[in-house]
Formats: sequence, C-alpha cells, structure tokens
Amino acid sequence: MSTNAQTPIVPGHEKIKNIILEEILTGLPPQVRNTLQKFLREILAGIIIVVLAISLWFGYSAYTAKQENQAAAALGSAMQQPDPAKMISALEKVVHKHGHTKTGKHALLLLGAVQRDSGKVESAKKSFNRAKQEFSEDSFLYYSALMGLGYLQEDEAKLDEARQAYKTSSKTQLGFEAIAALDFARVSSALKHNDEALEAYNKYLSMKPQSSQLDFIRHQIMKLSSENKRPEENPALE
Repeated sequence: MSTNAQTPIVPGHEKIKNIILEEILTGLPPQVRNTLQKFLREILAGIIIVVLAISLWFGYSAYTAKQENQAAAALGSAMQQPDPAKMISALEKVVHKHGHTKTGKHALLLLGAVQRDSGKVESAKKSFNRAKQEFSEDSFLYYSALMGLGYLQEDEAKLDEARQAYKTSSKTQLGFEAIAALDFARVSSALKHNDEALEAYNKYLSMKPQSSQLDFIRHQIMKLSSENKRPEENPALE
C-alpha cells in the first residue's frame, strides 16, 4: 500500500549541511552574503544553497578580477603615452570607465600629478581633492593626494596652506615622514618659522636617510641656528 509520508531528513546530515553553509556564508563578500541570507529560509530546504553560494562566490571573484585587470591594462596603456595631453586624456578615460575599481582610483592620483606638471592647476586640484575623498585617512594614498594639494598650494604661494598639508603628512607612519618633514621645513623657513624649520630638519636627519641633500640640509640647519642666535638690532643705536 502506497503512502504519502515523506522520508525525514537525517539530523546528522542536516547539521553537517548547516555547518558547511555557515562556513560558506562567512567567506562570502557582504553583498553576496546578505542576498543569500535574505532568502535563506526558502533555499535552506535543499542542498542547492551550497552550489548556489559557491557559484556566486566564483562568479563575484572572476568579475572583480576581470574588472581590475581591464583597469590595469588601460592604466598601463595611458602611462605609455609620450604626449602629456594624450596621457591626460587617456587617464581621464580610465577614471571615468574604471573609477569603481582600485586601479581606477589610483589613476586619479596619477592624473593629478600629470595635470600639475602640465600646468593644469585647477584640473589637478579637482583630481587630488577627489582622490582624497576616495581613500581613508589611514591610507598612504590619502596622504599622496594631500601632498599633491600641498605642492599646488605652494606653487600658488599659499604657503600657510601648503605648510599645514606637509605638517599633517609628516606626522603619519605611512612612509611620508621624511619627504613631508623636508617640505614642512622648507616652507616654515620661508615663512620665518625658524624654530619649527630647525625641528623638522633635525627630525629628517634623525631618520638617517640616504639622500644626496644631506650636506644642503646641514647647511640649512647651521644657517637657521645662526639666525636664531643673531642679536636683535637696537633701534637706539641707529
């Protein structure tokens, strides 16, 4: 006699399936994991969830890898352009088409640098400011953008603003300490902030850098120290 009774799921198999499922979900990107969890109750009845999760994961990885590879190829081609105007145009296309990728965001920094070297100051400002917004403040790339803005400000004789950008960058532990200290010292000296310039130059030397500028920096230290020791002129003696 036939029966409509269904064969119960073996508890041990169900437990194993749930463990496998949990491990897969944990390793998935947030957007994929959230989508799966949204329909978890409906899908959980079948082992298809495992196959679906794996398929989505490989599909996501292949997609992102393909996007980054395409962006990297476009960036490499742009940087090989011998003419600055063509290089700028090519980099703008990389940013426009691949701005959602890591490589596309890096292209913003290169674009800003080439624009600055080509005298396109306002365009360079926009590129560096946009790059700053793309990266977190604990990122080397954020301070790359900040330094780029600092150089533009210095070019425009906005020394106080440039000095602040260099000072901020010199306090990081991301590899900018040395060059930012030199930039901060140079601008501080130009603004007659001799004590801070001396401190920055000495900070640079304390990093024991391998630089061809060491003799010049030591000369600057001696010069600034001498200026600080020079007695102020007495107007009564004039």
